[in-house]
Amino acid sequence: MKKNYFFTTLSVITLTVIMQFNLVAQDTIVQWTFPTESAMADGGIITSNLTQVIETAGGTSEIQFKNGSTTKAAQATEWNDGADEKKWKVEFETSGYTNISMSSKISSGGNNPGPRDFRVQYKADGDWTDLEDSYFQTANDWTTGVLLNVALPDVCDDQSSVKLRWIMTSDTASDGTIVSTNGISKIDDIFITGDMIDGIEEATLAQSIKVYPNPTSDFINIAIEKEAEVSLFDLTGKKLMMLKADGSTIINVSEFNSGLYFLRVVDVSSGVVVTKRVMIK
Repeated sequence: MKKNYFFTTLSVITLTVIMQFNLVAQDTIVQWTFPTESAMADGGIITSNLTQVIETAGGTSEIQFKNGSTTKAAQATEWNDGADEKKWKVEFETSGYTNISMSSKISSGGNNPGPRDFRVQYKADGDWTDLEDSYFQTANDWTTGVLLNVALPDVCDDQSSVKLRWIMTSDTASDGTIVSTNGISKIDDIFITGDMIDGIEEATLAQSIKVYPNPTSDFINIAIEKEAEVSLFDLTGKKLMMLKADGSTIINVSEFNSGLYFLRVVDVSSGVVVTKRVMIK
């Protein structure tokens, strides 16, 4: 049975990981923190994303900007009768980046409680798909409905367009009643982050590797178009396994503790290295 993975020596672990994998803090690709009354993105390293705006869909009210987690937040009403239909949504570019992650906060109104239940979906080169383990609930605070550094699947790497939407999944309000016309939902502190891909060869290798499901609790499937050496490391930099991969490979991770791990993939022919983050739950 799995044990919880405790981060008791975070500073030492972080330094070890940086030395082992040559990793640094992820770049912010785009962010919405709403410092002013604007739906437009207010930060991020990919400048084309700065024209992107947050929207709702399914028939809510127009977006307003009220008190948020730190400054302001995007806010809308008229979430009534919106189960599986009404949602927040954004679009952004991830060109040149891999290991994409997302963070967000959703809060519900106090006197006018909005939707309690949400899930997140993504769309890159196909249909809308549920983001694994992205079902969550909200309350009248900025701590309950928080998603932090949730990994997006590899299909979202190095894309000209990725879409995310936060969909209400029931008509239940955060206080247990039914969402009314005046019910409020607020969203704030949306951050999309990633690791820059260095060079054409690394970009090509990164695009050819598919790691799924991620997060996982039992098996990791690795699909790769080239012969490669694949190693799995924990957060201390300890190598847990190494194998040769050519085509489709399955790794059993059911005996490992829950937590963040790293797959280091080395192209045998070129020596190009790509690192993928894997979350074991």
